[in-house]
Amino acid sequence: MKRVAAILLTCSLLFGSALAQSDTSQRIAFITPQGQLAVIDDDGGNLRVLTSGQQRFQFPAWSPDGMSLAAIASDVQGGTVQLVTFDAEEDLPVELYRSGSQPPFYLYWSPDSQTVSFLANHPSDGIALHLVGIGSRTDRVLATGQPFYWQWSADSSRLLLHTGFSGVGSRLGFSDVASDSLMENLASPGFFQSPAISASGRYIAYGSVRVDGQGQVILQSNPEIEVDEVINRRLLHQGIVAMAWSPTEELLAIMSPDREVPRFFGSIDLIDAETGLLEPLVNELALAFFWSPDERFIAYLTPVGSGGGDIASLGHIDHISQLQAQQVPLLFELSIVEVATRERRSLTTFAPTPIFVRQFLPFFDQYALSHRIWSPESDALVLPMLDNERRSQVVIVSLDGSVTPIGGGDTPFWNQR
Repeated sequence: MKRVAAILLTCSLLFGSALAQSDTSQRIAFITPQGQLAVIDDDGGNLRVLTSGQQRFQFPAWSPDGMSLAAIASDVQGGTVQLVTFDAEEDLPVELYRSGSQPPFYLYWSPDSQTVSFLANHPSDGIALHLVGIGSRTDRVLATGQPFYWQWSADSSRLLLHTGFSGVGSRLGFSDVASDSLMENLASPGFFQSPAISASGRYIAYGSVRVDGQGQVILQSNPEIEVDEVINRRLLHQGIVAMAWSPTEELLAIMSPDREVPRFFGSIDLIDAETGLLEPLVNELALAFFWSPDERFIAYLTPVGSGGGDIASLGHIDHISQLQAQQVPLLFELSIVEVATRERRSLTTFAPTPIFVRQFLPFFDQYALSHRIWSPESDALVLPMLDNERRSQVVIVSLDGSVTPIGGGDTPFWNQR
Protein backbone atom coordinates (compact mmCIF):
# COMPACT_ATOMS: atom_id res chain seq x y z
CA MET A 1 0.00 0.00 0.00
CA LYS A 2 1.55 3.22 -1.17
CA ARG A 3 2.17 5.89 1.48
CA VAL A 4 2.91 9.56 0.87
CA ALA A 5 4.06 12.54 2.86
CA ALA A 6 1.72 15.11 4.36
CA ILE A 7 -0.69 16.68 1.90
CA LEU A 8 -2.28 20.06 2.32
CA LEU A 9 -6.05 19.63 2.49
CA THR A 10 -7.11 22.37 0.10
CA CYS A 11 -9.77 21.25 -2.29
CA SER A 12 -12.88 22.74 -3.83
CA LEU A 13 -16.21 20.93 -3.45
CA LEU A 14 -16.67 18.20 -6.00
CA PHE A 15 -20.37 17.39 -6.34
CA GLY A 16 -22.08 15.43 -9.06
CA SER A 17 -19.43 12.82 -9.92
CA ALA A 18 -20.38 9.67 -8.06
CA LEU A 19 -17.71 7.27 -6.86
CA ALA A 20 -17.84 3.74 -8.20
CA GLN A 21 -17.99 0.98 -5.61
CA SER A 22 -14.49 -0.23 -6.48
CA ASP A 23 -13.13 3.27 -5.83
CA THR A 24 -14.29 3.27 -2.20
CA SER A 25 -12.54 0.09 -1.07
CA GLN A 26 -9.49 1.85 0.35
CA ARG A 27 -10.90 5.20 1.41
CA ILE A 28 -10.87 7.05 4.71
CA ALA A 29 -13.66 9.31 5.90
CA PHE A 30 -12.81 12.13 8.31
CA ILE A 31 -13.80 15.59 9.49
CA THR A 32 -11.82 18.55 8.14
CA PRO A 33 -10.48 21.34 10.41
CA GLN A 34 -13.47 23.37 9.21
CA GLY A 35 -15.89 20.71 10.52
CA GLN A 36 -16.86 19.32 7.11
CA LEU A 37 -17.24 15.72 5.97
CA ALA A 38 -14.53 14.48 3.60
CA VAL A 39 -13.09 11.30 2.10
CA ILE A 40 -9.56 10.61 0.90
CA ASP A 41 -7.60 7.70 -0.55
CA ASP A 42 -5.25 5.92 1.82
CA ASP A 43 -2.29 7.24 -0.21
CA GLY A 44 -3.40 10.82 0.43
CA GLY A 45 -4.86 11.38 -3.03
CA ASN A 46 -8.34 12.01 -4.43
CA LEU A 47 -9.51 14.22 -1.58
CA ARG A 48 -13.20 15.10 -1.75
CA VAL A 49 -14.93 17.47 0.67
CA LEU A 50 -18.56 16.36 0.61
CA THR A 51 -20.25 19.13 2.58
CA SER A 52 -20.20 22.88 3.00
CA GLY A 53 -22.13 25.54 4.85
CA GLN A 54 -22.98 26.16 8.47
CA GLN A 55 -23.27 22.59 9.71
CA ARG A 56 -20.40 21.00 11.59
CA PHE A 57 -19.98 17.23 11.32
CA GLN A 58 -18.53 14.53 13.53
CA PHE A 59 -17.85 10.78 13.62
CA PRO A 60 -18.52 9.64 10.04
CA ALA A 61 -19.51 5.97 9.70
CA TRP A 62 -19.23 3.88 6.53
CA SER A 63 -22.01 1.49 5.61
CA PRO A 64 -20.73 -2.12 5.54
CA ASP A 65 -21.26 -2.31 1.76
CA GLY A 66 -19.01 0.72 1.32
CA MET A 67 -21.52 2.69 -0.69
CA SER A 68 -22.73 5.23 1.89
CA LEU A 69 -21.53 7.46 4.69
CA ALA A 70 -23.60 8.63 7.63
CA ALA A 71 -22.50 11.33 10.05
CA ILE A 72 -23.77 13.40 12.93
CA ALA A 73 -24.12 17.12 12.15
CA SER A 74 -25.20 20.19 14.09
CA ASP A 75 -26.16 23.80 13.35
CA VAL A 76 -28.00 26.64 15.07
CA GLN A 77 -31.30 24.79 14.63
CA GLY A 78 -30.24 21.55 16.29
CA GLY A 79 -28.72 18.17 15.50
CA THR A 80 -29.11 15.98 12.43
CA VAL A 81 -28.08 12.65 10.91
CA GLN A 82 -26.81 13.14 7.36
CA LEU A 83 -26.38 10.51 4.63
CA VAL A 84 -24.16 10.54 1.54
CA THR A 85 -24.72 7.76 -1.02
CA PHE A 86 -21.92 7.38 -3.55
CA ASP A 87 -23.83 5.54 -6.27
CA ALA A 88 -26.43 8.32 -6.55
CA GLU A 89 -26.43 10.80 -9.43
CA GLU A 90 -25.23 13.48 -7.03
CA ASP A 91 -23.56 12.59 -3.77
CA LEU A 92 -25.14 15.48 -1.89
CA PRO A 93 -25.94 14.92 1.80
CA VAL A 94 -29.51 13.84 2.60
CA GLU A 95 -31.03 14.55 5.99
CA LEU A 96 -32.32 11.41 7.75
CA TYR A 97 -33.19 12.98 11.10
CA ARG A 98 -33.37 16.42 12.68
CA SER A 99 -34.28 17.66 16.14
CA GLY A 100 -33.74 20.92 17.96
CA SER A 101 -34.28 19.40 21.41
CA GLN A 102 -33.21 15.75 20.96
CA PRO A 103 -29.90 15.87 19.06
CA PRO A 104 -28.17 12.66 17.95
CA PHE A 105 -24.67 11.83 19.17
CA TYR A 106 -23.71 8.30 18.01
CA LEU A 107 -24.64 6.12 15.03
CA TYR A 108 -24.09 2.52 13.93
CA TRP A 109 -25.08 0.88 10.61
CA SER A 110 -26.90 -2.45 10.37
CA PRO A 111 -24.79 -5.20 8.72
CA ASP A 112 -27.03 -5.21 5.63
CA SER A 113 -26.43 -1.45 5.13
CA GLN A 114 -30.18 -0.79 5.06
CA THR A 115 -30.66 0.86 8.47
CA VAL A 116 -28.85 3.48 10.51
CA SER A 117 -29.31 3.05 14.24
CA PHE A 118 -28.39 6.04 16.36
CA LEU A 119 -28.64 7.47 19.86
CA ALA A 120 -30.31 10.79 20.61
CA ASN A 121 -31.30 12.62 23.76
CA HIS A 122 -34.75 11.71 25.11
CA PRO A 123 -36.91 14.08 27.19
CA SER A 124 -37.94 11.54 29.86
CA ASP A 125 -35.68 8.47 29.61
CA GLY A 126 -32.31 10.08 28.99
CA ILE A 127 -31.38 8.34 25.73
CA ALA A 128 -33.41 6.85 22.87
CA LEU A 129 -32.25 4.33 20.29
CA HIS A 130 -33.60 5.33 16.85
CA LEU A 131 -33.76 3.34 13.62
CA VAL A 132 -33.96 4.95 10.18
CA GLY A 133 -34.43 2.81 7.08
CA ILE A 134 -32.35 4.06 4.16
CA GLY A 135 -35.10 3.24 1.68
CA SER A 136 -38.05 4.67 3.58
CA ARG A 137 -36.11 7.29 5.57
CA THR A 138 -38.67 6.78 8.33
CA ASP A 139 -37.42 7.34 11.87
CA ARG A 140 -38.71 5.36 14.85
CA VAL A 141 -37.64 4.83 18.46
CA LEU A 142 -36.86 1.21 19.28
CA ALA A 143 -35.99 1.52 22.99
CA THR A 144 -34.92 3.98 25.67
CA GLY A 145 -32.57 3.89 28.65
CA GLN A 146 -29.34 5.36 29.97
CA PRO A 147 -26.56 4.59 29.25
CA PHE A 148 -27.20 2.60 26.07
CA TYR A 149 -25.07 0.01 24.22
CA TRP A 150 -25.88 -2.60 21.59
CA GLN A 151 -24.69 -4.90 18.83
CA TRP A 152 -26.53 -5.89 15.66
CA SER A 153 -27.01 -9.55 14.79
CA ALA A 154 -25.31 -10.60 11.55
CA ASP A 155 -28.62 -10.87 9.69
CA SER A 156 -29.73 -7.38 10.85
CA SER A 157 -32.97 -8.75 12.33
CA ARG A 158 -32.13 -8.29 16.02
CA LEU A 159 -30.07 -6.21 18.39
CA LEU A 160 -28.53 -7.29 21.67
CA LEU A 161 -29.23 -4.33 23.95
CA HIS A 162 -27.71 -3.24 27.25
CA THR A 163 -29.18 -0.25 29.06
CA GLY A 164 -28.48 1.05 32.53
CA PHE A 165 -25.47 0.12 34.60
CA SER A 166 -25.61 -2.71 37.13
CA GLY A 167 -28.65 -1.81 39.14
CA VAL A 168 -32.35 -1.13 39.19
CA GLY A 169 -33.69 -0.37 35.73
CA SER A 170 -30.81 -1.96 33.82
CA ARG A 171 -31.71 -4.32 30.98
CA LEU A 172 -29.93 -6.89 28.85
CA GLY A 173 -31.74 -8.71 26.07
CA PHE A 174 -32.49 -9.06 22.38
CA SER A 175 -34.83 -6.74 20.54
CA ASP A 176 -36.56 -7.84 17.35
CA VAL A 177 -36.29 -5.04 14.78
CA ALA A 178 -39.51 -5.91 12.97
CA SER A 179 -41.77 -6.21 16.01
CA ASP A 180 -39.95 -4.00 18.55
CA SER A 181 -40.25 -6.85 21.03
CA LEU A 182 -37.73 -7.06 23.87
CA MET A 183 -37.08 -10.41 25.51
CA GLU A 184 -36.71 -10.73 29.25
CA ASN A 185 -33.37 -9.96 30.82
CA LEU A 186 -30.78 -12.59 30.06
CA ALA A 187 -29.20 -11.80 33.42
CA SER A 188 -28.73 -8.99 35.87
CA PRO A 189 -26.40 -6.68 33.89
CA GLY A 190 -23.08 -6.08 35.56
CA PHE A 191 -20.10 -3.74 35.27
CA PHE A 192 -19.61 -3.53 31.51
CA GLN A 193 -20.65 -1.41 28.51
CA SER A 194 -21.16 -3.05 25.13
CA PRO A 195 -22.49 -6.63 24.88
CA ALA A 196 -20.88 -8.87 22.26
CA ILE A 197 -22.10 -11.38 19.68
CA SER A 198 -19.55 -13.75 18.10
CA ALA A 199 -18.98 -13.63 14.35
CA SER A 200 -20.86 -16.89 13.81
CA GLY A 201 -23.70 -15.74 16.06
CA ARG A 202 -23.37 -18.92 18.14
CA TYR A 203 -22.16 -17.16 21.31
CA ILE A 204 -22.78 -13.98 23.23
CA ALA A 205 -20.81 -12.33 26.03
CA TYR A 206 -21.70 -9.76 28.65
CA GLY A 207 -21.04 -8.75 32.24
CA SER A 208 -23.16 -9.87 35.15
CA VAL A 209 -23.08 -9.74 38.97
CA ARG A 210 -23.22 -12.68 41.34
CA VAL A 211 -25.39 -12.61 44.44
CA ASP A 212 -22.30 -11.72 46.49
CA GLY A 213 -21.68 -8.64 44.31
CA GLN A 214 -18.70 -10.08 42.46
CA GLY A 215 -18.49 -9.09 38.78
CA GLN A 216 -18.27 -11.83 36.20
CA VAL A 217 -18.09 -12.24 32.44
CA ILE A 218 -20.73 -14.58 31.04
CA LEU A 219 -19.85 -16.36 27.80
CA GLN A 220 -22.79 -18.48 26.71
CA SER A 221 -24.54 -20.03 23.76
CA ASN A 222 -26.81 -17.59 21.98
CA PRO A 223 -30.33 -18.29 23.31
CA GLU A 224 -31.72 -17.23 19.93
CA ILE A 225 -29.99 -20.15 18.15
CA GLU A 226 -30.53 -23.89 18.56
CA VAL A 227 -27.28 -25.69 19.40
CA ASP A 228 -26.31 -29.27 20.15
CA GLU A 229 -24.32 -28.32 23.25
CA VAL A 230 -25.19 -25.35 25.45
CA ILE A 231 -22.12 -23.44 26.64
CA ASN A 232 -22.16 -21.28 29.76
CA ARG A 233 -18.77 -20.07 30.96
CA ARG A 234 -18.19 -17.64 33.82
CA LEU A 235 -15.03 -15.65 34.52
CA LEU A 236 -14.61 -13.38 37.52
CA HIS A 237 -13.29 -9.87 36.96
CA GLN A 238 -12.41 -6.74 38.93
CA GLY A 239 -13.63 -3.21 38.17
CA ILE A 240 -15.34 -2.70 34.80
CA VAL A 241 -14.83 -5.18 31.96
CA ALA A 242 -14.61 -4.51 28.21
CA MET A 243 -14.83 -7.31 25.66
CA ALA A 244 -14.81 -7.94 21.91
CA TRP A 245 -15.06 -11.05 19.74
CA SER A 246 -12.63 -11.92 16.98
CA PRO A 247 -14.04 -10.92 13.57
CA THR A 248 -13.71 -14.52 12.29
CA GLU A 249 -13.20 -17.00 15.15
CA GLU A 250 -14.88 -17.94 18.43
CA LEU A 251 -12.26 -16.04 20.46
CA LEU A 252 -13.22 -13.39 23.00
CA ALA A 253 -10.76 -10.71 24.15
CA ILE A 254 -11.42 -9.41 27.67
CA MET A 255 -9.87 -6.37 29.35
CA SER A 256 -10.25 -5.43 33.03
CA PRO A 257 -8.18 -3.99 35.91
CA ASP A 258 -6.45 -6.04 38.59
CA ARG A 259 -8.38 -4.41 41.46
CA GLU A 260 -11.79 -2.94 42.23
CA VAL A 261 -11.71 0.47 40.55
CA PRO A 262 -14.39 2.12 38.38
CA ARG A 263 -12.54 1.71 35.07
CA PHE A 264 -11.68 -0.96 32.51
CA PHE A 265 -7.96 -0.17 32.01
CA GLY A 266 -5.95 -3.33 32.51
CA SER A 267 -4.50 -6.46 30.98
CA ILE A 268 -6.09 -8.31 28.08
CA ASP A 269 -6.91 -12.02 28.14
CA LEU A 270 -8.20 -14.30 25.41
CA ILE A 271 -10.73 -17.10 25.88
CA ASP A 272 -11.70 -19.77 23.38
CA ALA A 273 -15.49 -20.17 23.55
CA GLU A 274 -15.45 -23.77 22.39
CA THR A 275 -12.65 -25.12 24.61
CA GLY A 276 -12.85 -22.68 27.53
CA LEU A 277 -9.08 -22.15 27.37
CA LEU A 278 -8.18 -18.78 28.95
CA GLU A 279 -4.77 -17.29 28.19
CA PRO A 280 -3.09 -13.94 28.89
CA LEU A 281 -2.50 -11.83 25.79
CA VAL A 282 -1.32 -8.40 27.01
CA ASN A 283 0.12 -7.95 30.51
CA GLU A 284 0.46 -4.16 30.27
CA LEU A 285 -1.98 -1.46 31.34
CA ALA A 286 -4.07 -1.25 28.16
CA LEU A 287 -6.55 1.59 27.65
CA ALA A 288 -8.36 0.21 24.59
CA PHE A 289 -7.94 -2.56 22.02
CA PHE A 290 -9.08 -3.32 18.47
CA TRP A 291 -9.11 -6.57 16.47
CA SER A 292 -7.72 -6.45 12.93
CA PRO A 293 -10.29 -7.52 10.30
CA ASP A 294 -8.31 -10.70 9.55
CA GLU A 295 -8.12 -11.43 13.33
CA ARG A 296 -4.35 -11.88 13.10
CA PHE A 297 -3.59 -8.90 15.35
CA ILE A 298 -5.00 -6.92 18.22
CA ALA A 299 -3.93 -3.27 18.35
CA TYR A 300 -3.93 -1.66 21.79
CA LEU A 301 -3.07 1.62 23.49
CA THR A 302 -0.99 2.11 26.63
CA PRO A 303 -0.18 5.31 28.56
CA VAL A 304 3.25 6.92 28.19
CA GLY A 305 5.13 9.60 30.13
CA SER A 306 4.14 11.79 33.06
CA GLY A 307 0.60 12.61 31.97
CA GLY A 308 -0.12 9.16 30.61
CA GLY A 309 1.41 7.50 33.63
CA ASP A 310 -1.09 9.25 35.89
CA ILE A 311 -3.86 7.32 34.17
CA ALA A 312 -2.90 4.20 36.10
CA SER A 313 -4.01 5.79 39.36
CA LEU A 314 -7.19 7.37 38.01
CA GLY A 315 -10.73 6.21 38.52
CA HIS A 316 -13.20 6.53 35.66
CA ILE A 317 -11.87 7.23 32.19
CA ASP A 318 -13.56 10.65 32.15
CA HIS A 319 -10.70 11.88 34.30
CA ILE A 320 -8.39 11.64 31.29
CA SER A 321 -10.31 14.54 29.81
CA GLN A 322 -9.61 16.54 32.95
CA LEU A 323 -5.88 15.96 32.52
CA GLN A 324 -6.06 17.07 28.92
CA ALA A 325 -8.09 20.16 29.80
CA GLN A 326 -5.40 21.06 32.33
CA GLN A 327 -2.80 20.82 29.53
CA VAL A 328 -1.17 17.78 31.13
CA PRO A 329 0.76 16.09 28.29
CA LEU A 330 -0.99 12.93 27.16
CA LEU A 331 0.94 10.38 25.14
CA PHE A 332 -0.24 6.95 24.08
CA GLU A 333 1.82 4.09 22.73
CA LEU A 334 0.23 2.15 19.89
CA SER A 335 1.24 -1.51 19.84
CA ILE A 336 0.06 -4.69 18.17
CA VAL A 337 0.16 -8.26 19.40
CA GLU A 338 -0.02 -11.21 17.03
CA VAL A 339 -2.72 -13.48 18.40
CA ALA A 340 -1.19 -16.78 17.26
CA THR A 341 2.37 -16.15 18.47
CA ARG A 342 1.75 -13.57 21.25
CA GLU A 343 4.54 -11.50 19.69
CA ARG A 344 4.25 -7.81 20.65
CA ARG A 345 5.41 -4.93 18.48
CA SER A 346 5.40 -1.21 19.33
CA LEU A 347 4.39 0.89 16.32
CA THR A 348 4.49 4.52 17.49
CA THR A 349 3.91 6.97 20.31
CA PHE A 350 1.46 9.81 19.71
CA ALA A 351 -0.53 12.62 21.28
CA PRO A 352 -4.26 11.99 20.76
CA THR A 353 -6.74 14.68 19.72
CA PRO A 354 -9.22 15.92 22.36
CA ILE A 355 -12.27 14.36 20.67
CA PHE A 356 -10.49 10.99 20.51
CA VAL A 357 -9.84 11.16 24.25
CA ARG A 358 -13.21 12.53 25.36
CA GLN A 359 -15.66 10.78 23.06
CA PHE A 360 -14.03 7.79 21.38
CA LEU A 361 -11.76 6.27 24.01
CA PRO A 362 -14.28 6.07 26.89
CA PHE A 363 -16.60 4.01 24.67
CA PHE A 364 -14.07 2.23 22.46
CA ASP A 365 -15.85 -1.14 22.77
CA GLN A 366 -19.02 0.32 21.24
CA TYR A 367 -17.18 2.38 18.61
CA ALA A 368 -15.18 -0.70 17.56
CA LEU A 369 -18.46 -2.15 16.26
CA SER A 370 -19.33 0.87 14.11
CA HIS A 371 -16.17 2.81 13.25
CA ARG A 372 -13.04 1.07 11.96
CA ILE A 373 -9.51 2.34 12.57
CA TRP A 374 -7.95 -0.75 10.92
CA SER A 375 -7.48 -0.84 7.14
CA PRO A 376 -9.59 -3.44 5.29
CA GLU A 377 -6.38 -5.33 4.48
CA SER A 378 -5.27 -5.36 8.16
CA ASP A 379 -1.93 -3.79 7.23
CA ALA A 380 -2.30 -0.32 8.79
CA LEU A 381 -4.28 1.81 11.22
CA VAL A 382 -5.57 5.36 10.90
CA LEU A 383 -5.61 7.67 13.92
CA PRO A 384 -6.15 11.36 14.77
CA MET A 385 -2.95 12.82 16.20
CA LEU A 386 -1.71 16.22 17.33
CA ASP A 387 1.35 17.58 15.56
CA ASN A 388 4.03 19.74 17.20
CA GLU A 389 1.75 22.78 16.92
CA ARG A 390 -1.13 20.77 18.48
CA ARG A 391 -3.07 20.70 15.22
CA SER A 392 -5.23 17.67 14.45
CA GLN A 393 -3.80 15.42 11.77
CA VAL A 394 -5.07 12.29 10.02
CA VAL A 395 -2.20 9.80 10.24
CA ILE A 396 -1.70 6.29 8.83
CA VAL A 397 0.48 3.93 10.87
CA SER A 398 1.73 0.89 8.96
CA LEU A 399 2.61 -2.37 10.67
CA ASP A 400 6.29 -1.73 10.00
CA GLY A 401 6.03 1.34 12.23
CA SER A 402 6.11 3.95 9.47
CA VAL A 403 3.92 6.98 10.23
CA THR A 404 2.39 8.96 7.35
CA PRO A 405 0.33 12.13 7.87
CA ILE A 406 -2.14 12.55 5.01
CA GLY A 407 -3.64 15.90 6.01
CA GLY A 408 -5.35 17.99 8.65
CA GLY A 409 -8.49 16.60 10.23
CA ASP A 410 -10.00 14.48 12.99
CA THR A 411 -11.97 11.26 13.68
CA PRO A 412 -10.76 9.32 10.61
CA PHE A 413 -12.25 5.90 9.89
CA TRP A 414 -11.55 3.37 7.18
CA ASN A 415 -14.05 1.95 4.75
CA GLN A 416 -14.99 -1.56 5.80
CA ARG A 417 -14.64 -3.04 2.29
